[in-house]
Order: sequence, then C-alpha cells, then structure tokens
Amino acid sequence: MAQLTVNEAGNSTFTDSFTVDVSDFSVANAGTLADRATKSFSYSIPAGAIVQKVAFKLNTAFDDSGSGDELQIEVGDDDDANGFITAKEVHADATEVFYGYNDGAYFNTTGTNNANTNVVNGKLYAAAKTMAFLFTPDVSTGTAYSLNELTQGNITFFIELARL
Repeated sequence: MAQLTVNEAGNSTFTDSFTVDVSDFSVANAGTLADRATKSFSYSIPAGAIVQKVAFKLNTAFDDSGSGDELQIEVGDDDDANGFITAKEVHADATEVFYGYNDGAYFNTTGTNNANTNVVNGKLYAAAKTMAFLFTPDVSTGTAYSLNELTQGNITFFIELARL
C-alpha cells in the first residue's frame, strides 16, 4: 500500500490506497492455495494512527476459470476481521458490490466496539498493528474453488489515516 501524493489524492481525504489484482492470486505470487482458502493481504498501521475511513472500488469483478460463483472481501485487523468493511461480494457470477465504505464495527455508532477508544468513528492504534484485507471464495453455497483459479478482477481500497 502506498501513501497517496497530493495529486493522487485530489480533493479526497483518503491518504493511502492499495490495489489487489488477479495476478496477486497466481501461484507465482500467492503460492498454491487450497479450495476455499482465504487469502489475506496486509498493511502496517503505525502507532498513533487513527483509521478514519476505509472504502473500496471494485474496478473489475473477479471471475474464475471454473464454476465458482462467490468471492467475499472483508477489511479489519487482528481484533476484528471485518471491523472496517463487512463481507461484500466481488465475484462476477454473484451480485457484485462495486463500492463500499465504513460499515464495520469500528464505525458502528450504536455501541462502543472500538477496543482502543470510546469513539466509534474509526480506530486509534496506540500500538502498531496490521490491517488485513481478506478474500474468501465459496463462502456459503457456491462451488469450491481456489483463488489461484481467478482469471480476472481488480479492486482498490482507500484509507484515511491521521498520523499523530
């Protein structure tokens, strides 16, 4: 993941972006993945950072070479796997979600789900941690397949970090 330059950020308040492409799931890049195995991509959050927004844009829906029809993403950390973005479908053979943001427990205004602060409009990291981007095929009733079988797909995640 890279910090955005002023020109890349434009008028948005996002400070970082991370793109996952179908090539990231190849055997050469991801190793051999078993059917139904979740693949995680990570980004280090420094101590003293506040994650204020997390969003995604599905640039190209993911598809596989077989009869798989489900692929869900979640964004969180080791405290809550979907603390920033709850399960969203990104497979071409399902009802893809092309845009999403801030729907996890760290942005839930009905309670205090943030372990590091009582504010629920993001998460303050008192110590460095890792943000995780999870990709899980065949979540419920689909055909089992390996993420190595993906033939297309591209998604960009956007993060707004306040670095204290």
